[in-house]
Amino acid sequence: VILFVTYAFAILGVLIIVEPMQRIHADLTNSADKQRIEETLVILDGLDKFMFTLIQVLIQDSFHAFMREIVHFLPGSWMFFYAYIAIACLVLMNLVTAIIVENAMEQSNLDHVLLDAENSAKEKREMKNLNNLFNAMDQDASGTLSWDEFQLSFADADMRKRWRVLDFQPEDCKELFNLLDGGDGEIETSEFFDGLSRMKGVAQAKDVFRLQK
Repeated sequence: VILFVTYAFAILGVLIIVEPMQRIHADLTNSADKQRIEETLVILDGLDKFMFTLIQVLIQDSFHAFMREIVHFLPGSWMFFYAYIAIACLVLMNLVTAIIVENAMEQSNLDHVLLDAENSAKEKREMKNLNNLFNAMDQDASGTLSWDEFQLSFADADMRKRWRVLDFQPEDCKELFNLLDGGDGEIETSEFFDGLSRMKGVAQAKDVFRLQK
């Protein structure tokens, strides 16, 4: 983009600066002034030279000396160069801003991907832990939990620790069984996983689940 802007200004500069200076040079009789124009035209005569000079202007590389020479013959020419600086700097700022925004969006997308992967891994771990807990409670391997099996899990010290990790205390045993039970007096695998997944860790979630029941 900055190259295109420089190219466009170089074409314009040849038309409004180089060609008028060449005409002035042809009309001059003063040899000193002729030499001043000739020395200035050395860095301006041609698109490639003018583009290089504009880059020198853009990076503030001691351009005032030759600009004063140009202004001496074309008084309003300084506006051309400062207009180029203003537009080129605006383009550069937009480019930098675009790069920063793009990098920020890429980082944000990467963070979302990593977060999704982390959540997915966490969910798999939680489901594995629930599955291990269910299997440990299901003493007769029937695939369902009776009230006796359920309350025994709260009496067992090891499984009681697992329940506490899920934010359930021994006094929650009866209420929790009733919440998870679909009404047939036993808790099926799907009822166990679905109910605990929606309730675990947050006390308010239990209240919401209770209302839904």
